[in-house]
Amino acid sequence: MSIWSIIKAEYLINENAAKNWLFLIMLLLMGVSIINLSHQADAKVKKIVRLNKEVKALRSEYVELKTKVIKKKMATQVIRKMMTKGFVPSKEQPVKIKLETKE
Repeated sequence: MSIWSIIKAEYLINENAAKNWLFLIMLLLMGVSIINLSHQADAKVKKIVRLNKEVKALRSEYVELKTKVIKKKMATQVIRKMMTKGFVPSKEQPVKIKLETKE
């Protein structure tokens, strides 16, 4: 088979052309499926990157809110807020009440 016969595509019009056409169609379908799968893989990688960025942002927001809550729950902060509303801390220690249950 010479280069000139390949350029003229004689392999598609001779007596064994049916085999060649089937082979070319199979190659075409495989090429299209490979391209499709690579596009899907790229889309998944982009989605993973986007979700990782979102996770990092949410994690930093969680840490920030957690530190704010811890600061607001501190005894000194609670006492200070209650004093602005007119409440004062007790001078006596709290008494623990014990209940006895019948068994």
